[in-house]
Amino acid sequence: MKFEPVKKVSSYELIVEQIEAGVREGRLHPGDRLPGERVLMQTFSVSRATVREAMRVLHATGVVHTRAGDPRGPEVLPFRPEALERPLVRMTDQEGTTRVELIQFRLLLESQSALLAAATDNEDAKAKISACAGDLATLADRATTAESQTELREEFGVLLSEFHSAIRAASGNQLLQATGQAVDGALTTIARRRLGDEADGPALAARLRQSALDAATLNNHIQAQDPIGARQSAADNIFRFYKDRLTDEEQQVLAPLVG
Repeated sequence: MKFEPVKKVSSYELIVEQIEAGVREGRLHPGDRLPGERVLMQTFSVSRATVREAMRVLHATGVVHTRAGDPRGPEVLPFRPEALERPLVRMTDQEGTTRVELIQFRLLLESQSALLAAATDNEDAKAKISACAGDLATLADRATTAESQTELREEFGVLLSEFHSAIRAASGNQLLQATGQAVDGALTTIARRRLGDEADGPALAARLRQSALDAATLNNHIQAQDPIGARQSAADNIFRFYKDRLTDEEQQVLAPLVG
């Protein structure tokens, strides 16, 4: 028989594991209150410092809300996308995550978000998507003027993020919203670098016009409640935006998600 090394676990980690298990298994529900600090000390047979460290970790990860001096005890929180966003952002910032992996993930995420957005009956959410598409079109029209090209690139990154965010919100899926937000920052940086490599003037204007046209096409599929068309359009748009700066090998990896 082969034995495995025993992992040393701190007392506060065991408390965290028990409370997280209670939430996961449905024995603790959003709005429930944990016992006060003194009762927790007695229950777990640990010091005040250990209880406080466990509550600090649970608070930081979005499991409970704690407030110093609250006699009611820590409150169990409902799931929030922000709780998932933080570790995903940290992961996408790691050097080991390649740009093709990020684009690959976004192709999957945004295309499915678009499919669900097209299937929804939430008219307010769809109106937000239309407004964002209109803002991109307005920006593309301004690209022919003599205003700062740097400002155009920056504004484009913001508007494009808002457009995709509106689609993810319309999907009604909190996990898609959280994961999309997590990778949005990294991919917006790539997009800005992409535009930063463009020549000013006509080349940049052409790039913005194409992106605005892509957004309009995707919006049309969503407004027409065409889920399959919306999914394909979203994938096509993302792939087209990056394609001419990708290596042949990267394109081969991404191609199955587009075709």
